[in-house]
Amino acid sequence: MTTLENTQIYQNEYQRRCEPARKEFASRKVVKEIFTEGVEPKLLKLFMIHWSALSAGLTEPIPAYLKRAGERCEEEGLKEMAEFFYQHEEEEEGHDNWATEDVKKLVDTWNLEEPKFHIDSKELLNHKMSPAVKRYHQLHERVIEGDSPCAELAIDVEIELISTTYGPLLLKSWVESMGQDSLPSISFLYEHVRADVGHTETNFQVVHKLLAQHPEYTDILVETAGDALNSYADFLDDAMNYAKKMYALVSKASV
Repeated sequence: MTTLENTQIYQNEYQRRCEPARKEFASRKVVKEIFTEGVEPKLLKLFMIHWSALSAGLTEPIPAYLKRAGERCEEEGLKEMAEFFYQHEEEEEGHDNWATEDVKKLVDTWNLEEPKFHIDSKELLNHKMSPAVKRYHQLHERVIEGDSPCAELAIDVEIELISTTYGPLLLKSWVESMGQDSLPSISFLYEHVRADVGHTETNFQVVHKLLAQHPEYTDILVETAGDALNSYADFLDDAMNYAKKMYALVSKASV
């Protein structure tokens, strides 16, 4: 990609108008706590357990959403967008199972290290549809069934951008606390950070091309991007709040 093309995909109107929402996401208390202030190791373990469990709920219906978004875009004559969603659908298959396996690995390690406070991974996964997870699903439904189903793209763009922007910070904190050998237990996060670097640039290219051809979609994409960022911050809040409740019980039990 030439320097000019690279500048366009990173500095177009969508990017400029999404910047306030991205800054608002960065300013959320839970985001600062997790990614910049640092979390005590035992709380970090509990956060990753709950984050992985809720991620299983978050990702479970995503392939179906992407397929439906593709079908709606086909109906509207947006064939390239439809193909993008269909391809992304294939990439997202099985991610809920992947996150579930990490929950089991993390919980098994926790139970070995904390025999006095046993966690039941099955019980945890029975509650993977937290309030924020449900709201995130409702966002997808609203966009796909709305007048501009192509705005599903903005959700993909912003969530994968979070992965590449914030994921490395969380990985660093995890490795510093748990060691490099612990990475297989958080493979869902680790592999997403690696993969989404390429996805993000591709996503930005797709956004740029769509809006160059259809600038009338700019407003709805920017609005949806803000909603996606707020939804994911709420998701992090749920995971951290659940972790802190359990952390308080663990601390009490160890006194």
